[in-house]
Amino acid sequence: MSYDLDELDRMILNQLQTNARTPFSKIAKEAGVSEATVFLRVRRLQQTGVIKGFRAIVSPPHVGRSLSAFILVKADPRKYSEVLNVVKNLNEVTEAYDVTGPYYLILRVDVADKESLAKVIDLIGSVEGVSSTETAIVLKEVKENVGLKV
Repeated sequence: MSYDLDELDRMILNQLQTNARTPFSKIAKEAGVSEATVFLRVRRLQQTGVIKGFRAIVSPPHVGRSLSAFILVKADPRKYSEVLNVVKNLNEVTEAYDVTGPYYLILRVDVADKESLAKVIDLIGSVEGVSSTETAIVLKEVKENVGLKV
C-alpha cells in the first residue's frame, strides 16, 4: 500500500534515515514548523507503516561476524513453508528473500569464519525440502543501503 508523502514527510524521513536519533526540535527548526508538528507527523508515519521502526545498525565484523555470504536455495514447492520456518529461525541468517527465478529463496548470512559458513550451508542443505544451494561469499561491500531516499 502506498502512502501520499508531502515535502515535510519526505524531509522528516530523509533526516531520520540519516540519523534516527536526530531531535525533533532540530528537524522542526530546519523545516520551519513546530516540534509538535514533527512529533505528530512521525507518529502518523509509524501508524501508517511508512516507518517500520527505529533500531541500531550493528556492524557484523565488529561483533565477530567477519564473513558474509549469500546462499541461493532451490526447494520442493510442497515443502517450502517448512524450509521458510527453519531458515527464519537461524541466527546466522540476517536477511531472507522469497524470489522469482530458478531459486526460491536468497539468504544473507553473517558468520565468524569459513567453518561457520560451512556448518550453516550444511544445515540448510539438510532441511527436508531443500533440493540444492549455491553460495557466493562477499569479498567487499560496495554499497549498503539501509535507507531509502524519498
